[in-house]
Amino acid sequence: MIRRVAIALAIAGATVSTSANAQFANRLQAIAGGESASTQQASAGAPDEAKQEALVNTFVASQAQIMDAQLSFARAFKLAGAIQSLEAERVSLASGAVNLDDMQKAKTLSESVQAELDARMAAQPELDAESKQHYAAGVASLFKSLVEGRKLVGEAGNFTSGLQSLNAMQMASAARKLRAGAWVAKESPGYVRRLYDSSRQAVTFGRQSRVEIPANADSLLSSFD
Repeated sequence: MIRRVAIALAIAGATVSTSANAQFANRLQAIAGGESASTQQASAGAPDEAKQEALVNTFVASQAQIMDAQLSFARAFKLAGAIQSLEAERVSLASGAVNLDDMQKAKTLSESVQAELDARMAAQPELDAESKQHYAAGVASLFKSLVEGRKLVGEAGNFTSGLQSLNAMQMASAARKLRAGAWVAKESPGYVRRLYDSSRQAVTFGRQSRVEIPANADSLLSSFD
């Protein structure tokens, strides 16, 4: 039991560290008009499986939007392998029966595809008219996910604060029942930080390629600086 409690405490503490990711999460919460960390801890309440399900659903919805964006970008760059992998994973996410292993698999695939997309952007390929349409659709999906990321970080902060309010026995039970929610809470700040970086890069490349970019792109991105 002691080992399980230690693991759960480590999971809970990871999201509120003094790392750059935690600082970025605090900025997101302030931008969104969210509560301070101390207020969250007082009001979050003990997490349960219903709160875990809500947090997981928010993460999955955001991840699905990111993969929609990546699918559009992959079509713009004609990356057949990435298109096939993303289409298959989107079907899995849409099934409604998503568990921790599914989320980790989707995250790993998304990061792998993003590395491929980054390499293509760095090569500065020319985009034809159809590719520009796909790319513009990708930017739109990416910004939708970025806006949702603010909600995700706020929910993750509340979930973590709730975990930290548990006593040792409750924490041991939470380590078994709330693994998926704890994982999402731990991953969320870094996840949104990477999403922000990808969005900024996508806008830069899009403008260089004369793709139509949403008019509010700069104001949205600058709100995260």
